[in-house]
Amino acid sequence: MAVNPSQAPKTGKRFFINEAPPLLQLENPKPCLIQSATRLVRDCPPTLPWPSPFRGEVYRGLFIGPTSIAYLFLTLSAQHPDLEIEGKQPEYWCKAYLELGQDSVPPVFDVSCGITNEYLASNALKACLYQDERYAQKVLQGLQGLDTDPTYCEWLKGRAGALYILRVLRKWLPDLAPTINPVITSLIKAIIPQQPWVWTGRQYLGTVHGEIGILTQIVLSDPSYAPQLQGKLLELLALQGEQGNWPVIAGQDIGLIQFCHGAPGFVLSLLATRPYFPTLHTAIDAAVARARNLIWEKGLLTKEPNICHGILGNGLALGARQREHFFCLATPDRIQEGLADGAFEKDWEPFGVLWGEAGRAWAWMEMWDGSEGKCLLYTDV
Repeated sequence: MAVNPSQAPKTGKRFFINEAPPLLQLENPKPCLIQSATRLVRDCPPTLPWPSPFRGEVYRGLFIGPTSIAYLFLTLSAQHPDLEIEGKQPEYWCKAYLELGQDSVPPVFDVSCGITNEYLASNALKACLYQDERYAQKVLQGLQGLDTDPTYCEWLKGRAGALYILRVLRKWLPDLAPTINPVITSLIKAIIPQQPWVWTGRQYLGTVHGEIGILTQIVLSDPSYAPQLQGKLLELLALQGEQGNWPVIAGQDIGLIQFCHGAPGFVLSLLATRPYFPTLHTAIDAAVARARNLIWEKGLLTKEPNICHGILGNGLALGARQREHFFCLATPDRIQEGLADGAFEKDWEPFGVLWGEAGRAWAWMEMWDGSEGKCLLYTDV
């Protein structure tokens, strides 16, 4: 029986001491997936009013909200279409979460054109689920000749996030690739001249707001741009500290060890883009090894386990056996125990993909399927 994180000695406030070996093992991830998805539909059912932590804002695209949860069930419908959650298959739940008033959301792009944009996200998922090009055309028309702040390049609210949404469309509707690819090209051509990429006046380095996140979305969307970005990648590799981490913002010493800012997000980015930088394999492999050593030592975070800034996201950046060890300390039962006794710090958004239960369910699906080196909303397509 694995040790509960609440019983592990802490150092500071950020992480538990990793007492391995021996490495913990999980007999079967499937019950964790079912338990997590069941909690999701029971505690946050597809009904209005929606329990939003953002001053009543219901629709936040793939980030949080009903469309975020729908994306979990869309991916689950592709991997395990016959799996039943509360007596219903994933496709049923996907439809239920996608039909909660998303049609009323206008295409406002001067606020966000990334994964948080509800108009883009909900129409993209409907195109995928219903295999209906009419929804896809709404996305493409919205992004053609996009007229918004040119510095909106990052993944959460900017053009890099739009690239991810277009890749989702291209995967699910491959016949539309000749129409989707020119829009991808137009976005990339708008992003590249903005280097160094900044967000709110600061040069972030990580996945959510920063340079490695933008570079990753460009290369995965169109690998032919990798040669143009090799110099940028070399600059980012050079910013890795001796202990294996990267600063949150260029020129500062502050570093975090989580997907959104720091080594875990860099590892997932480097692994995904490595095939497209053949002359940098040695440098990339060395950076990944240093980063993984740091994650293994200090990545069992006291924050509620999730993908964005918790144990599960950090575990995704590790190799299979170390990932399993991390996940064993973040099972649904252990999370509830840790929240109850104060071992984990409760997050303020409990249900979406990045911060909550939808992301946890996806992580258990990935472990059940034996997938490696991918992250939902980021490098899974």
